Amino acid sequence: PFMNPQKRVFVGYLGTALLIAFFVLVIGAKLSFRAAFTRLFSRHVWLSASALADYKILVINQAIMMGLAPRLLSKLVLATLIFESLHVWFDGRAILWPEAPGWAIAGAFTVSLFLLDDAAKYLVHRALHRWPVLWCFHKVHHTAETLTPLTVYRTHPAEAVIFALRAAVVQAVLVAGFLYFFGSRAELVTILGANAFLFLFNAAGSNLRHSHVWISYGPLVERLLISPAQHQIHHSIAPQHHDRNFGTVLAIWDWMGGSLCLSDRSETIRFGVAGKKASAHDLKSLYLTPCTDAVRCLAQQSIKGISKMPGLSILRSRPRSVAGGISLVIGLAVLSAPVFAQELNIYSHRQPFLINPFIEAYEEETGTKVNIVYASKGLAQRLQAEGARSPADVILTVDIARLYVYADKDLLAPVESDTLNANIPAHLRDPQNRWFAFSKRARVIVTANRAEDTAQIKRYEDLADPKWRGRICARPGSHVYNRALVASFIHAKGEEGAEAWAKGMVENLARRPQGNDRAQVKAIYEGVCDIAIINHYYFGKLLHSDKDEQRDWAAAVHLIFPNQDDRGTHINISGGGVAKHSKNKDEAVRFLEFLTSKTAQTLYGSVNFEFPVNPDVPPSEDLASWGSFKEDQVPILTIAELSPEAQKVIDRVGW
Repeated sequence: PFMNPQKRVFVGYLGTALLIAFFVLVIGAKLSFRAAFTRLFSRHVWLSASALADYKILVINQAIMMGLAPRLLSKLVLATLIFESLHVWFDGRAILWPEAPGWAIAGAFTVSLFLLDDAAKYLVHRALHRWPVLWCFHKVHHTAETLTPLTVYRTHPAEAVIFALRAAVVQAVLVAGFLYFFGSRAELVTILGANAFLFLFNAAGSNLRHSHVWISYGPLVERLLISPAQHQIHHSIAPQHHDRNFGTVLAIWDWMGGSLCLSDRSETIRFGVAGKKASAHDLKSLYLTPCTDAVRCLAQQSIKGISKMPGLSILRSRPRSVAGGISLVIGLAVLSAPVFAQELNIYSHRQPFLINPFIEAYEEETGTKVNIVYASKGLAQRLQAEGARSPADVILTVDIARLYVYADKDLLAPVESDTLNANIPAHLRDPQNRWFAFSKRARVIVTANRAEDTAQIKRYEDLADPKWRGRICARPGSHVYNRALVASFIHAKGEEGAEAWAKGMVENLARRPQGNDRAQVKAIYEGVCDIAIINHYYFGKLLHSDKDEQRDWAAAVHLIFPNQDDRGTHINISGGGVAKHSKNKDEAVRFLEFLTSKTAQTLYGSVNFEFPVNPDVPPSEDLASWGSFKEDQVPILTIAELSPEAQKVIDRVGW
């Protein structure tokens, strides 16, 4: 933290705090340089039992959080979940205020993040004081009798976790929201990598909040900003200062919450907690006592709640009978509970409503209990952090790009299975048998029924013809679906050929690339364009949607499987593999084999309108009604390997 400008105890901030304190003592208190220096570095402060405890906690907590932090909900995972959810909630994506300059959006983003973060700190800090269970942990911070800049780290790990989760939630909400509505213009205004507002706050002497140097901003400013003196009042043991000045930077939250206390004049303040024990600075009191206090507090609250329950007199009058009855109920519950021969833990990028039918079918067929962790992104990082301790047995993903990430990071175990080899064509599985495709997604062209001339389109290459200028819609090229398509072009035409095609298609766009595949069909229905590229199953979802308007969108377009006279239609896959550190590999392999069986392959068609990979399983009736098609036989691994080059092509043409 001393080297990180995003932390309050960054050496630069400590240096400015020292200069400010020295200036205040020399100019304001009229001390000599020597007297000011002596006061600033008083051994009674820096070497007190309280300060020495601060130093120990700093080291111990840093070690503890290094182990805990990777296991907490991260802002990246949460932001990604919110960002993806916004696409579902708003059915696509539309950039707001596109004519606004980048600096305006960046400024709004920086201010919003600062305000929401500061308000959340106030609310959490207030809760730590007002809720008895939380106070058991937060009290550790207030047992400090001398304040130094390192007192900021005098916190129980439970409180550190609470604040870490608070930061993750606040930042994830703002990051996801601004990126969704304003795109790449949502950049943070930073100084040395820190939010500009927090940098200025910290550089202006925030470390003096935890110090013995009294600095007041005066009654006018202190209604807006929390001064060092106001925070020292917050640490005061005096009853009149109890539960005052919870704010971090802004005082307006305390003003609105009725907890603001101004520092009118220099005061002699005693820091600490009333009734503190003499052993308050030993490690047992700092780490273990808060836990036992919290348990005791919860128990007392539970007893109070139970004592108000009707029928409590039965417990008091006939305890043995009640105890016997409870034992009987518990015994019957245990005997009647379903017993599963095996358990299987799955990490899934596929949404729960899509994977649940497969899980239910597998549990019914095998008796295995299946547990699922779902996240659209971040699971590979989680698996890395867990290492050999990971509970994951199976990984399920929604495209080759993510499968390739797992293989590249050595997170998948090789599998030897004659069933998988027989049911999955060679070009749809890893040559090293680490991952396997379970369904196919065709990247198709849809055209407006009203535009009869679009019947001329037979190949992807046709979309680069200038005759379609201003008539094509597409989602951003960097999306994995389009990146994979460009990679297939590189394999077929070379990098120059792929770039020429992508450039021609971008020049034919009717609008800036935006939205998901559903949004492209909607745009055709609304007359924005006549042609779009989508994954085929979106057409099926719209066609069978429970929303009338979405069925109207599907009815307005015609489906084309491109390149039937040459290489075939480009396909991507959903797939999965066995986690490298699975404790239940045999069951994991059995589940993968089940996903290639007729039962599961049929489900892929009925649940999500995806084509089966098993050549012995025919497509569902709906899929068959759209017509058969020839697929591009390029090894799907090649698509993943060419993706970095495809992204370069996409960037160069501005897609």
